[in-house]
Amino acid sequence: MEWLFIALATCLLSLCPVKGDEWRLEYEEGLSHYSEEALKKEFPEKTRPISFKHPPFMCPDMSPSSSVPTSVELVKAADIKVIAALGDSLTTAIGANATTVLGIPIEFRHVSWSIGGYGTFQDVITLANIIRLFNPHLVGPAPTKTVHGTPAPLCETGFNLAVTGHNTFNLPEQVRHLIDTLKTYEDIDFDEDWKLLTILIGMNDICDYCKDKALLTKLFLWQTSDRRFFYSIDTFCSQCQSREINI
Repeated sequence: MEWLFIALATCLLSLCPVKGDEWRLEYEEGLSHYSEEALKKEFPEKTRPISFKHPPFMCPDMSPSSSVPTSVELVKAADIKVIAALGDSLTTAIGANATTVLGIPIEFRHVSWSIGGYGTFQDVITLANIIRLFNPHLVGPAPTKTVHGTPAPLCETGFNLAVTGHNTFNLPEQVRHLIDTLKTYEDIDFDEDWKLLTILIGMNDICDYCKDKALLTKLFLWQTSDRRFFYSIDTFCSQCQSREINI
């Protein structure tokens, strides 16, 4: 329900007279410069028609291996059966497609660069949509958007288990959540299916340092956070044999 409070607060602020409505008028005037219509007029060469599609993607070899690879060096794109992602707001894609302030709490997971599953490669270029070209039955791409602070089921997140606001200290719990999810998911073979995991995290560590410099000293950041990060990687690798990890 957090987004409802944000929407209500925004509406109340817009109705409050600040300097005789000057604030509201300046805000609305500023928004007009960022509207889709205004952008089309100002930068017509940078706008795309509604029917726009990216050119088809072709590769000389889009077939899977003749047998399940036993080493990551032998894995082809078509061998990847599962895709997953962990991290923070850069992976949840919060506000990515927002056109007004009301869209900021929305997590546009379906267009997230590493695991978004919206449409096809020709609609949105994401890592998941690229892998889908090689394996149309890829499991895990995020199918839709979610709301920050609101519990979302797997049918909405896919295996995009990143959490907005998390930092490196939270990575072990994300890894634990992913392992438990993969082990109990019916449509995959946890031991045999090759999995591609992307981890992007750490921006909030830098921001948190400004909040409490005494706690998050340089030594604390580089030693404790580093250990938690590599502990998380080691945990995933030790319990999930067939995997590829992007860091």
